[in-house]
Amino acid sequence: MLRTKFWAISIVLAWSFGASTKLDAANFDVAGLSELNTLMLRLRATQFLQHATFGPTDADINSLANRMGEIGALNAAEEWIDQQFVLPATLHEATITAMASSDGYSLIDSAVNPIRYRYHAWWHNALRAPDQLRQRTTWALIQICVIGDQMDEFNQIVNDKTNQPSWMGVTNYYDMLMANAFGNYRQLMNGVTFHPIMGIYLSSLRNNKPTTTTFPDENYGREIMQLFSIGLYQLNQDGSYILDNARQLIPTYDNDEIRTFARLFTGMTYNQSTSFTSGSVNFHQPMMIFEANHDKDAKVVFNGVTLPANTATLVDINAGLDNLFSHPNVGPFICRQLIQRFVRSNPSRGYVGRVVSRFNNNGLGVRGDLKAVIKQILLDQEAWDGIKMVRKSNPFRLEVSGQGSEKSRLQEPVLLYTQFLRRYATSGHSSGRFLLPLLENNWPQGPYRSPSVFNFYPPNYQPPGHISSATVSPNVPNGDLVAPELELLDSYWGNVSPNRYRADVTATNGLVNYVVATINSTPVVMPLQFSFTNEINLAGNGAALAEYLDRVLCCGTMTVKQRTDLTTFINAEPSNNAAALTARAHGALLAVLTSPAYAVQE
Repeated sequence: MLRTKFWAISIVLAWSFGASTKLDAANFDVAGLSELNTLMLRLRATQFLQHATFGPTDADINSLANRMGEIGALNAAEEWIDQQFVLPATLHEATITAMASSDGYSLIDSAVNPIRYRYHAWWHNALRAPDQLRQRTTWALIQICVIGDQMDEFNQIVNDKTNQPSWMGVTNYYDMLMANAFGNYRQLMNGVTFHPIMGIYLSSLRNNKPTTTTFPDENYGREIMQLFSIGLYQLNQDGSYILDNARQLIPTYDNDEIRTFARLFTGMTYNQSTSFTSGSVNFHQPMMIFEANHDKDAKVVFNGVTLPANTATLVDINAGLDNLFSHPNVGPFICRQLIQRFVRSNPSRGYVGRVVSRFNNNGLGVRGDLKAVIKQILLDQEAWDGIKMVRKSNPFRLEVSGQGSEKSRLQEPVLLYTQFLRRYATSGHSSGRFLLPLLENNWPQGPYRSPSVFNFYPPNYQPPGHISSATVSPNVPNGDLVAPELELLDSYWGNVSPNRYRADVTATNGLVNYVVATINSTPVVMPLQFSFTNEINLAGNGAALAEYLDRVLCCGTMTVKQRTDLTTFINAEPSNNAAALTARAHGALLAVLTSPAYAVQE
């Protein structure tokens, strides 16, 4: 009965979710003004940490909320960001090495399936690394400067030229993004361009100068423009399209630019190679240059700039990257996507424009400062106004409401699960680490698993239905609502993903054993321990449990109908003994975890 009834409530909650209208406010009753203010700060802290981390914990929320009470919400959030900026990067290669060493395994022993540590390390750092803002920023950057690990070359269980596992090269690329996450976007473009993983992925490695019968591969030259810097069409600084006299979009580049940049990215091969076309794989050092294989002719790039002939290759490539980085499209094209990954799918013209202004000039005359960009994204007024809070008296209560589709985003499946795990799970592994498997059968995305250079979904994806026909405010650039993450959802994932939550929530004694490898015919098990003590303690009171789940999982944004329906279904379940109360709590939790109230972040 529990399973049928509480899975049904997810549909009820879905029906009551408004796609393009502001949502009805629900109340949180409090004992007095002090408790009201404390609740408001806790919700603000939760909202901010949902944007800036892989999921807020109670300890994180309490700490930030207390600081907000001392110095103000905005000042405390900025202080938190500054503290995150100075934390050392928790790199994944080091985590992999520590994990395997702790287990007593070699990273090039195929019998222990060492490639699994690529995913173990990602999950562990997402769930437990202290530098949460850097971890979350890198997850955003890998969805712009995309690679995927499905290529055979990236999964060889041998050492490369550096005497490090070849299969860890993909992780090395990710860690390169992480090292540059708080740096300058121009430097990040350099790291992406010269990394051998990108060289293999988009075929710039061993890309040779033209001959009378051949022409350089155009793959990287095209994609660095289309995906990593300027996009397809000219943009205003607020993210809106620039139109020609016929009201048509204006392309940012054509075949001439593609061919020019294809010629620019020639002459690079594996570091420590003795020849251009042969030599050992090296996935851990930037590609080296062979001058004889670089196109030395002059190149006309953007804004009429000519890169002179017979220039040293490194100077030539850097000049081309400088020219691309100076293009006015880079700010609006990159910043809009970063806003989408952190805060909302449809940032307003003003929001985009303010972030782009910080990209163009961080206040000290520096262009491309990612710290300035991230801070503007997370502290901008529009990062907060997706949730409206109104203090009421007689009696004291806090009225909380989400503000609709223009001010929200559907969270990625991976982020929804990391939030769930950070709140409810502890590792049962002897090392205390989370050695989780890839989980690719549970989610339509996963770390390193982008199916193509176009990411898991394009930033402008617009699903069919009433989103495409919604009346959009003039604040939204280009007049359309988009919902990128919705491209991931279909009937298959709509079934298997909730089943993952069900297996975790209802596990006997809260213990889930992931089989992460089989060694000598013996399964290697990763225990995951879940605790839902607070939910069980509140299960005797349907209204109290519904209100609690609304606060901790939905940041208070359930509508009146959603919370009323949830309360009704909770109270309809038996509560006459401990087992019944546990079942109540599990069912209510599942109902929320599989509802839009949880999936849609304001």
